[in-house]
Amino acid sequence: MTVTSLRPRLHGVSSSWHPSVSDLPADRHPATPFHTAEWALAWQLVRTEQISTRQHLVLTDGPHLHRMSFAQVHTSPLWRALEAAAGVPRCTFDTDVVCGPSLYSPYGGLPGARGPVLAEAVDRGLALARELGSDALMITNLPPAERTLWREVRFPDAELVLGRSHRTRLGTTLTGFLARIPTSQVRNAFCTAHRRGQQAGLTLTAARGPELLPHLPQLTSLLRPDGERAPSVYGADMIASLTRVPGVVGLLAQDGARTRDGFLAFHHGRALYLWAAVGDIARAHTSPARGWLMYETVKYAIASGMQVLDIGRDTYPEPARLGMLPVALTSALYLTRHNPRLIARLSALQAGLNQHQLRTS
Repeated sequence: MTVTSLRPRLHGVSSSWHPSVSDLPADRHPATPFHTAEWALAWQLVRTEQISTRQHLVLTDGPHLHRMSFAQVHTSPLWRALEAAAGVPRCTFDTDVVCGPSLYSPYGGLPGARGPVLAEAVDRGLALARELGSDALMITNLPPAERTLWREVRFPDAELVLGRSHRTRLGTTLTGFLARIPTSQVRNAFCTAHRRGQQAGLTLTAARGPELLPHLPQLTSLLRPDGERAPSVYGADMIASLTRVPGVVGLLAQDGARTRDGFLAFHHGRALYLWAAVGDIARAHTSPARGWLMYETVKYAIASGMQVLDIGRDTYPEPARLGMLPVALTSALYLTRHNPRLIARLSALQAGLNQHQLRTS
């Protein structure tokens, strides 16, 4: 392989490949927890998502350093879950696809990077995909502003909106948050769910970092509920690995010593990111624990001085009803060869996901 070679400067940008993130310079001001070196390092330990090859691209733009992790994905439970939700009749790809970064990173891209840096990332990622025999390079989960920049420098062959996050500003009091819920009906239902959880004896445990490890056995059972034959999107190995990421906290709804539901979240600056829920989103509509947990999470975030709450994909049903604003996350696909059949499958996948969202919203 030639991926470890240094590429000459193009428009003032140079780049080099590295097989591990552990010896790379630390990020100075990562935009989200999912752009930190610690996140990339923790993800190297994950086995639920099966990776054939990992490479990390360091891009130098004058005094500025940027890093993007690329992985040739052999099997991704998250991707399979998206295909199942879309109801497509067959696997979308015929080869292992190179993703930068993993689909499990809710926010991708290179925030703050100039256009030539983005162009270099696409060019080198696409060359890596060709070298590995992949059909495509996927730059994952770009929020709207990032999507515009990437499209300007390297227009993709296809785009997929694989999910949406939701964001809201918190203010300084819970009363203020409740007052901003758009309708009294939703506000009353939200408060009623919390009251029922209180009556059921639920309490909130905030387990930070390695404090999460003793909870892993119960969290694993929630990740794969009894009677569910399909593999979980999230694995216990993910939670164990991500306890190493700065700012990680498990927000657990507990009934005595038993965990009923939970969010895996990250403090980053003045924002709290809810990355995953350990319970089943399909049951969150009828379970009092999820509504109670969201109410308590808002209280926790405000008490912790957070200004923004970011709710990731499939963590809470219908977050827009609470006045939270959706953020479409677009994945840009660059094909290694002319492939009209793959384009047709990608179009079918997007159509199916759109229909799934309409049914569940």
